[in-house]
Amino acid sequence: MKIAVLIARVLVGSLFIVSGLIKANDALGFMYKLEEYFEPGALNLPGLAPYALGLGMAICIGEILLGVALLLGAFPRTTAVLTGLMMGFFTWLN
Repeated sequence: MKIAVLIARVLVGSLFIVSGLIKANDALGFMYKLEEYFEPGALNLPGLAPYALGLGMAICIGEILLGVALLLGAFPRTTAVLTGLMMGFFTWLN
């Protein structure tokens, strides 16, 4: 069982790090995508559009930090909850 948990942590942590770095590499593209999510046809949160770049950067940093925390096994319960929330939200969003 411990081997399965270790493998899952390494895979998901690596995925989060790579995903965060890809989004950070094209911060403006991610900002435009967030602005599309905030439009009335999607989440209907146009008030968040001016903050899209800052939110995008925060999401990238959070994703990378969660990936590192998963790889290191730091704060296991908090990391698991935050990772699950992030995956659930982005799964629902797409």
